[in-house]
Amino acid sequence: MAYMALYRAWRPMTFEDVVEQDTVITILKNAVMNNRIAHAYLFCGTRGTGKTTMAKIFSRAINCLNPQNGSPCNQCDICKGVLNGSILDVTEIDAASNNGVDNIRDIIEETAYATSVAKYKVYIIDEVHMLSTGAFNALLKTLEEPPEGVVFILATTEPQKLPSTIISRCQRYDFKRISHQGIIERLETICQSQGTEYDKAALAFIAQKADGALRDAISMLDQTMSSSGSVTLSGARQMTGSVNKDVVENFVEYILKSDTAGVIRVIDEMFTDGRDPATFIAELMNIFRNIAIMLITRDTSGLIYEDEAGMAKLKEFTRLTTSREITMIIMELSRLENSLKWAVQRKIVFEAGMIALCDRRYSSEANELTNRISYLEDKVDELSKKILQLKVGTVSPSNMMQSDPEPTVTKEPVSAPAPSEPELNKQTQAPSPLSTSKPVPPPPPPPPPRQHLSEPTRTQGVRRTPNTTNQAADSLDWRDFLSNLSREGFASMTGIISSCSKGIIIDDNTLGVLFNSKMTKAMIEKQNHLDVLTTCATAAYGKQMNVVLLDPSDPIPTVTSKASSVPQTASVPIPTQPADANPAQIESSEKESSFDDSLDVLKQLAADGDFTISEQ
Repeated sequence: MAYMALYRAWRPMTFEDVVEQDTVITILKNAVMNNRIAHAYLFCGTRGTGKTTMAKIFSRAINCLNPQNGSPCNQCDICKGVLNGSILDVTEIDAASNNGVDNIRDIIEETAYATSVAKYKVYIIDEVHMLSTGAFNALLKTLEEPPEGVVFILATTEPQKLPSTIISRCQRYDFKRISHQGIIERLETICQSQGTEYDKAALAFIAQKADGALRDAISMLDQTMSSSGSVTLSGARQMTGSVNKDVVENFVEYILKSDTAGVIRVIDEMFTDGRDPATFIAELMNIFRNIAIMLITRDTSGLIYEDEAGMAKLKEFTRLTTSREITMIIMELSRLENSLKWAVQRKIVFEAGMIALCDRRYSSEANELTNRISYLEDKVDELSKKILQLKVGTVSPSNMMQSDPEPTVTKEPVSAPAPSEPELNKQTQAPSPLSTSKPVPPPPPPPPPRQHLSEPTRTQGVRRTPNTTNQAADSLDWRDFLSNLSREGFASMTGIISSCSKGIIIDDNTLGVLFNSKMTKAMIEKQNHLDVLTTCATAAYGKQMNVVLLDPSDPIPTVTSKASSVPQTASVPIPTQPADANPAQIESSEKESSFDDSLDVLKQLAADGDFTISEQ
């Protein structure tokens, strides 16, 4: 008898033989026992998890003459006929090579005929995602309403490539990866039944390489047994093209100790022996992953390694590094692995990546950036506290509520001549508040820096000074208001408001935006975004705020302070013209101011990229 590969010889024959797919097994067995057979099934999962095997078992179970607890007996004529291929009622199709419309039409024509022997006519379509669009469309109607006694079982490793109309017409079952321990136990069973000597560390290495695919693990076991007659760790590594375990561990130690010379020496030996660098990187990532888990959790139960000696070596590695550094190394190895796929000089790229890891260049940059960010955060908190202390100490409600400074009277020198009677009368009269010159307002705060939309949004304003009527808007809250407005996507409007206006607090719940000219105010009013301004002001000041747009010709609203029932007058200075200026001078000054404001607005719009201007 011809030799049969182990993965075929050890293919499960009943539901009980399938490894670690208990949920799917239970559902299918109940369907057989209760005679609730659907017309279409979809088995999804990675390779080597038992999809096709389960489909074959299920096709025999629903046609078996003597099912045993939902599983096929494999002894009746139908089970034997399906197994040896003499019964054509169960058909297996490879969609990778039969993916055309004509192939599907042949299946559709066959479904019109009744079964020859079995109860159900079963079509197993493997790798169904390989079907063409036309083939899917041809299958769709038959899959939705198949003839009586026809069952479709579709198997795929990539369900995301299937049309949603196909998936919705099937009962979908997802197959999970086989655990590391489950693969080892299955391999031990095979070795014991074959009478083959084996090293458990070798089985653990094979299970690790299989990555949840039991069929791959059995195939690697078959190759190892064929090469040496027994299963040893060195034989398994030789068969898979992996570097010796001691070499890998020494290489990890070289990286952690920044021994660049040792790293270069190992790389030379590895390429001389024809080893694959991608396979070597995969082994390195697995070791560094184990080190990271041991550093973070201090638990070795979830580690995947060959033997106790390897575990002891891992504990030594944990004393040479930190979890943050290990995470950085794993990420850099992942990038290096991706770079090697497209590299022409693979050895040079591999050496450069490993030298960078030894030099800790990436680690130093990451740690430096982290330290700098922490330092800047501390400085921001410290400056915020100092600003708060300065504001509370220098700005009091009594100072802010004082509308005008007291007029000062200059004493005349003794040697000055006596004033005339009319002049004496003028000096004895009390100065009128309206005639007193206004104090020169302080320059407005510089506009807030343009911030990127990804910066954290400040949602709550912090009140730093008591609210008084008609006082200048708090500079930090005003900047928060402008920042919120910019983050909402109104960059042009933010630039106009920041350069051509200033904020004033009219009352506890009203923010006034005082523009330099009527034209600038009109531009903002035309945009009809008062609700956006209100929302941004509410977020910046930490309470419900209303926004009022003002220009120099508008009277500043006055309200009654909460501390007193006496109305307060506005203290925000409005730009005025000298009392002795003639109308022509006033009109010329207003035009010049309006032109300057217009030019500022145009410059702001040009800065935002709307257009370009040139000053001539």
